[in-house]
Amino acid sequence: MADSSPSKGLPATMKVWRFHSAKGGAEKNMRLETMEIPDPKPTKSTLVKVVAGGLNPIDIKASEIPIVGPYIHRLPAIPGCDGVGRVIETYESSLKKGMMVQFRKQEMQQDGVFAEYVLLQPGQCAVIPDGVSTTQAVTAGTCGVTGYQAIAPYMLDQDGQPKKPGHTPRVFINGGSGGAGVFQVQLAKIFGCYVVTTCSASNMELCKSIGADEVIDYRKEPVEEVLKRMVLEDSSKAFDLVVDNSNNPWPLFKAGDIYLRREGTYVQIGGDFTADGIRQYFNIKLLPRFLGGAHSKWTFMAMKTSREDSERILKWMAEGKIHVPIDSEFTFEQVPDAYSKLKAGAKGGKIVVHFSE
Repeated sequence: MADSSPSKGLPATMKVWRFHSAKGGAEKNMRLETMEIPDPKPTKSTLVKVVAGGLNPIDIKASEIPIVGPYIHRLPAIPGCDGVGRVIETYESSLKKGMMVQFRKQEMQQDGVFAEYVLLQPGQCAVIPDGVSTTQAVTAGTCGVTGYQAIAPYMLDQDGQPKKPGHTPRVFINGGSGGAGVFQVQLAKIFGCYVVTTCSASNMELCKSIGADEVIDYRKEPVEEVLKRMVLEDSSKAFDLVVDNSNNPWPLFKAGDIYLRREGTYVQIGGDFTADGIRQYFNIKLLPRFLGGAHSKWTFMAMKTSREDSERILKWMAEGKIHVPIDSEFTFEQVPDAYSKLKAGAKGGKIVVHFSE
């Protein structure tokens, strides 16, 4: 049975970052506050002392939606989904005090990661294997699992082995240098795929270093034109899977009639809920072909927190098959600055916040 006896020497309070409003930007409203350390006993939860947190746009994006934001993401709130920490108390049989674990809290909760201590429900923690740093492990929860769930269903069989379609599967990843993209490129290579991706010129070497076979500079010309030309010149280069991390899907999806195989799939990650974004999704889902619609299979992927998928990512990290570029690192006192950096645009890879430990 897990050791659930009270820990000695815990302080009565902890420091947390909270924002009570998202007006003008959630990061501009974040304040360092003092709260009581949560008690794991009433809910038989696991208490973890946080060591590092990873940033994702979803941490604050919903709260900033005009009018409805505060109803979707209730405030005041502690931001953050991804974390790494040390088990202090637990009621979970697979965990022990002192273990280093990677965890993911559900997005749009009021009690996020950027607190000195967090409560976690059964199944939320994955034990970090030897050889994986906290900086690498903290990236696995959202972006790592998103990458796996976007690609594995289409490239692996029921036994978890790469499918054998009679040719080397070709995967196009739109946005290979971003937080999710760096996982998607490496996972597609683990699954035996030929990978084409996009990024800016400054990140082309980064994408090549993590395994991309071809890299397209999206600033030179429209990506859809490059892909169409590629396949029109050689039909064997048609793609089996497209994973799109951008918020402008309609032009790329429409062109898929040419560059995507008939049995292929276009997977959309995330979304833009502005008027233009909604219009684009309307075109994708509802516009008839005789009015200019497209025939490709399109699916919107919303990742699901999964300890099993996190454990897969951590295992590949331990084996040296996945390494995540780190764009920048901040201290706990710099959490608002870290979110400002996230909004300004990371140059490539993930943004990580280190706590005092």
